[in-house]
Amino acid sequence: MEPLMSNKNVRIYFDGLMVFYFQGKQADGKFQECKVGILTMAAGHEVKLNIIRKRPSYADEAIAYTLPHEQIEHFKHLWLYLSKAGDPRPSDPSVIRHQSFDQVFDMKRYYNPKPAPIWDAMRPTLHITTGEFWAAILNNDDICRLVDLEGVMSLYTPLFNANPTAVKRKLEKAVELFTKSHQEIGRVANVYWTDIAVESDQRLALAVGDDRAPFIELFSVTPGAGETIEASLTNMPVVSASTDSDHQADQHQEGTPPHDPESPHDSPGHHGDQTSQATMVDMKKEENRKNYLKRTHHFLHYYDVLKFEKGQKQFVLLQDNKDWIEESRKRNLRPDPPCIAIECGV
Repeated sequence: MEPLMSNKNVRIYFDGLMVFYFQGKQADGKFQECKVGILTMAAGHEVKLNIIRKRPSYADEAIAYTLPHEQIEHFKHLWLYLSKAGDPRPSDPSVIRHQSFDQVFDMKRYYNPKPAPIWDAMRPTLHITTGEFWAAILNNDDICRLVDLEGVMSLYTPLFNANPTAVKRKLEKAVELFTKSHQEIGRVANVYWTDIAVESDQRLALAVGDDRAPFIELFSVTPGAGETIEASLTNMPVVSASTDSDHQADQHQEGTPPHDPESPHDSPGHHGDQTSQATMVDMKKEENRKNYLKRTHHFLHYYDVLKFEKGQKQFVLLQDNKDWIEESRKRNLRPDPPCIAIECGV
C-alpha cells in the first residue's frame, strides 16, 4: 500500500458493500462531508473494524472488532470528525475528494436521471467530515462490464428433468441476450482510503447522531509524536474455515436456480383464473430469481438502497471473462467482482 503522506497520521481503508457520497461542495472545491452508507441488509455479510497503532520503539498494537449486521444496524447515523482538545464541538468540515476517486465505479454515469441514495436503507450511514479520499487499482488488470439482469438470468436454465429442445432454445436465447446486453466499462478501483491529519491539539472522534449532527461521543483518539494509526472498515461476506463436506452442505443450503417451466400457463383450471395466476407466478418467479442471484452477484444489493426511475434496467457488474457463460453453469458461484464499493454522485 502507499505510505502515509508526511503530514497525515491516520489512514482508514474501506472495502465491501458500501456507497460513497460526497455532499456540500464548497467554493474551494472541498466538501462538507463524505457519507458512507453501509449495506447491512445484505445477508451473509458482516462489518469488521481493524485498528493498528504504530508507535516508535514499541510493538504495533492491533485491535479487531466484528460487528454483526443485527447489532450495528441499530446505529442509524455515526459521525467521524475532528475537534479541538477539550471542546466537544466538531471543527469546521473539510473533505477532499482526490481525482483518483474517479476510478471508483459510479452509478450516475450509467443512468439518466441518476439514482439517489435511500439512506434509511443503509444502516449505519457514516458521516466523515475530514480527510482526503483516494482510490487506486492495485494488482487488478481485469476489465469489468455491466450485463443486463435479463441477460444474466437467462443463463440460469435448469438442465435437469428438462426437455432437451427447450434447453437448447433457452441457451441460444441466453447467448443472444448476453451478447447484446453487456457494455465494457474498463478497470475500476479496488482500494479506497482516506488520509487524516490529527494535530497535537486535536482529537479524532466517533459519535452517534442524527442526519444533521453528532450527539453522543463514543470515543476519540489523538496520535502521539511519531505515531500513526491505520484502520480498515469492511462489509464483506462471512468467511469461515470449511471442509469439503461443509462446502457441499453450503451448496445444498444455497439451492439451485428457481425452476423455469417452458409453459407455466398450461395448468388445468378456468382461463380467467389462469391469466391472473400466471401473472402472480411470473412476478414471484422473477423475485425468486433476483434473490437467488444476489447470493452470487452481490452488486445487485445496490438496487435495494438506491432510488431508480420506473423502467430503468438493472445490471450485474462482472469481470470480463470470455468463458463466463460456461463457468456460470457451476453451482455456488463466487461474487464477481467480490463486493465492490461504489460511488453515487458528487
